[in-house]
Amino acid sequence: MQTRHSPSYGEEEIMCQPNPHRSKDAAVASSLPTKPTNALSHGHSLRPDSIQDTMELVKPLKVLLCSENVPPQVNGIARRIGMYKEGLTNAGCIIDSLHPDIGLDKVLSHVNPWNFTSRMMIINPLHLFRLLNSSYDVVHVVMPANLSSMWILAAFKVLRCVKQEAKPALVVSWHCNILDYMKHFAIGPLKYVCDFFFFLLFGLLPLISDRILTPTRKSEPELVKRWRHSSGKVCAGVCYTGVNKTDFSPCAKYSSWGQTWASSKENYLSKMGKKHLLVCVGRLSPEKSVEELIKALTSLNDCALWLVGDGPQRSKLERLARELDVPVKFLGYQSGEALHAVYTVADLFVCPSLTETFGQTVNEALASQVRVALPNVPVFAEAYGDALPKDAFWEPHSEAAMIAAIKKQLHRHSLNDPLGVPNLALLKTWDDAAHALLDEYMEAFDDRQHTFTMLAALYFPLWCAITIFVAISFFVFSQLRSLCGGSVRLFFKKSAEDVLIKVQSIQRLSSFDVEKCLKSPEKQT
Repeated sequence: MQTRHSPSYGEEEIMCQPNPHRSKDAAVASSLPTKPTNALSHGHSLRPDSIQDTMELVKPLKVLLCSENVPPQVNGIARRIGMYKEGLTNAGCIIDSLHPDIGLDKVLSHVNPWNFTSRMMIINPLHLFRLLNSSYDVVHVVMPANLSSMWILAAFKVLRCVKQEAKPALVVSWHCNILDYMKHFAIGPLKYVCDFFFFLLFGLLPLISDRILTPTRKSEPELVKRWRHSSGKVCAGVCYTGVNKTDFSPCAKYSSWGQTWASSKENYLSKMGKKHLLVCVGRLSPEKSVEELIKALTSLNDCALWLVGDGPQRSKLERLARELDVPVKFLGYQSGEALHAVYTVADLFVCPSLTETFGQTVNEALASQVRVALPNVPVFAEAYGDALPKDAFWEPHSEAAMIAAIKKQLHRHSLNDPLGVPNLALLKTWDDAAHALLDEYMEAFDDRQHTFTMLAALYFPLWCAITIFVAISFFVFSQLRSLCGGSVRLFFKKSAEDVLIKVQSIQRLSSFDVEKCLKSPEKQT
């Protein structure tokens, strides 16, 4: 029997090669162009509602994938969804996508008012009607804040309950630690207000979907436990993250970009009088805790830092580096071969973020066979605990512990100690992740429920009104921010400064005219 895919490092990899000792039936099943058939041969108990359902399940799986984050957007969720779609298609699935750039006849698209590099959408009611009249095996909605896709889930759940149909299975994947962000930024009573509005918006999700997936089992535990059925079963799984071992590879150091980065590293370390290069890749925003890493450089006398990425905190971080007089080079956003190769020149990769759902940049650093140092948060401990030495993790919120972990890993690097060097064979590919996602789809068929609770039925109309109001508010806010050049606060601040400058100019001009008038009679005399 084949080993089922596991998210953890150090566990046996999924076996994709044919097994000559399988039964004839299993061989026939695996020859079909679909993962559902292969999943049946793995012993999954799908418990279809009828023989017809069983016959339909062995056809190519038809999936509606709804996400506001898709390539070419530049963020981890977009990259992950793009790789899922490619992997599912390669596995024989038929994928229909719903995303902000699909067209005005299907969605009304607008920029995300909190992140101008991504977009949001409001689904066209006519297109929602067309989707409901399509035949899907699985509806997979990528969250959070994807309000239109929640309406799709609700509509399919109501339709499934009314018709008492087995399909589609309704799956939610949650890719952002919003609750952690609220704990990080909300102060005092504001935290409870945020919690209230969060569950006002998303509290109905467990009742309109069959299963929730998160990048690790430690992601958003307070949210995940709400998918507990009356039987006690928590209908939750993991949407695994893979890495492209061809692109992110230690061999990238021999590419033209690898040689360019290596030369730049040598010159920079020589100029700064430093010995080691730390690299951090990610968005420069408050929740990533890059500020703490820059501050730690004051105690890492032989280290320089390269920051790869951009974001709203860049100017503040540049100012901090100047004030502390520490060697930090801001490389900005990098992509393609430049990104693949920059990992390979690092003596140590450091990710200081405490709010990651998985940490894809860590995965990419490991695939590049670079040593890593991380905060000991539950998500990182689960995802990378078997890949790194225990002392490569530091206690969160402790600068001294961060410095100790970095120094320990750099000492191993200086000695060329094999301890802590990533084992490439243990890293999972995106094909592994896509096949594991298909397994989760099969589990979602087991988790189906065809009824609403009385409380859900009563709350449903209010929830619809609230989500529609919020979606319209997001749209209006995004238009306002766009008109104001990206920031309402800075727009009014700049406008006020412009008015003040004009007033001062008028005052200076008036003063000059008065002086000129006073001097004119003197000349005449």
